[in-house]
Amino acid sequence: MTDLEFCYNQPLKALKYINRKASVISPKTLIIGAIGSGKSSMIGDYLSAFKQDERLYINLDDMRIDRLFVLENLKDFLAKNNKIKAVAVDGLCDGEFGYISGLECEHIVLATSFVDAYLQGFATLNLGYLDYEEFIAFFSKNLDENMLFSHFLAHSNSPKTAFLDASEVSLCLQDDLRCKLSQNEIILLTNLAQRCGENISLYEIFKSLKGKIKISKDSIYTGFAKLEKNGYILAIEKFNEAKAAKKVYLKNFGFRNALNAKKDFGQVFANVVFCELAKFKEQIFYTKDFDFFLAKRKLAIACIPFSASEIIFLKFKKLHPVLKSYGVTKFQVISVANSGVLSIEGIKCEIIAFSRWALGI
Repeated sequence: MTDLEFCYNQPLKALKYINRKASVISPKTLIIGAIGSGKSSMIGDYLSAFKQDERLYINLDDMRIDRLFVLENLKDFLAKNNKIKAVAVDGLCDGEFGYISGLECEHIVLATSFVDAYLQGFATLNLGYLDYEEFIAFFSKNLDENMLFSHFLAHSNSPKTAFLDASEVSLCLQDDLRCKLSQNEIILLTNLAQRCGENISLYEIFKSLKGKIKISKDSIYTGFAKLEKNGYILAIEKFNEAKAAKKVYLKNFGFRNALNAKKDFGQVFANVVFCELAKFKEQIFYTKDFDFFLAKRKLAIACIPFSASEIIFLKFKKLHPVLKSYGVTKFQVISVANSGVLSIEGIKCEIIAFSRWALGI
């Protein structure tokens, strides 16, 4: 039995699929999403509409198959098995898309973590991690908003870990990283996670690591590019200063605590806010005065989890000239539980608890 016959005879994994805000609607779809974002589950749900002999699911990361043999022989296999109406290829890497060109099948769904992937004739579906609203649908327990937010922090924004016990989340995320990254790449990601939300210098990271592990400056830059291209991190620019140091955030905020024993609630909280903003699919900047700036929306955001409203409003009054110079019309301060509103000369300062903010944007 060939590897393709092995894949063809495998039953679909039974799963209780919970609908996401995005879904496969085109018969030829390329799903782009980071590790643990739910690509495989979405594919499984799509293929479940077809009979066993009408579908072919290939997971190129399955160690029981030869991925090169499968890709080289897939076209001929489909020609010989004309009952197949839907084929899905999961785990494609950059450089392997040429094997898919020319495939003949009614329904073709592909999945990759390579953020710049493109295939002519295919609709592109960018699948992010769970936003807070989606997490609530996954985490169906009847809890108040404060408890739900606590569970969100504990389980991360990965669909895979939403169903785990909180004590299992970090180990699960670590296992995923070991499957996809080299040891040095994990060390680099760990270092970036420690500096989450800070101005970063790859050269400074290299200097801090070279005495501890065997690593080159080039490997640091190459590793950083890989982490970006495969959806682990996102670097944001300082507004109107493209050459200034960038700040790095994790697309899965759970990696911060999965890779570091030392906790930093402020870092994690800011990363959680960033992940919610990322769903807008527009450029996010930072400035020296506030955490995030969405220029198109004229929106500035500061992450201040616990300060009293009175202190925040004093900060707003001091920042008012700066906000005005940026053309900001709304200054949102994301808190854990506080709330309040103050307007000065057309600029509104809104203090809002994360749970209500995330469900309202």
